[in-house]
Amino acid sequence: MDRSVPEWLRHIRLEWALTADQLARMLHIEVPLLEKTCLDMDEATGPTIPPGLETAAPLIGIYRKLAARFPNHEDQVKWLFTEHQEFGGTKPIDVTASSVENLYWVAYFLESQSAAKPKE
Repeated sequence: MDRSVPEWLRHIRLEWALTADQLARMLHIEVPLLEKTCLDMDEATGPTIPPGLETAAPLIGIYRKLAARFPNHEDQVKWLFTEHQEFGGTKPIDVTASSVENLYWVAYFLESQSAAKPKE
């Protein structure tokens, strides 16, 4: 069973041990919106993306690609917080937080890497 967008974001926050501020910066939203729509467990949502959370889709994609590549959550976090040559020596978490375009770029980067891998 798949999760709703708020459930995904709560899951990502817990798995990567992100603060609300870090997650909000990656999503390019204000912390109060994040808390209202995602972190408040009182409201159930359907399969649609809540208003203001359009950037959740690429972040969920990033999480899924990293989880497929690194089953261990610590390795996912290490990748996210380590400087990479592919990103000009910048940490992916900082790249995603720098602009919405870069959030999509990191998602595309991971997607294209997984597509380029030969199937065994």
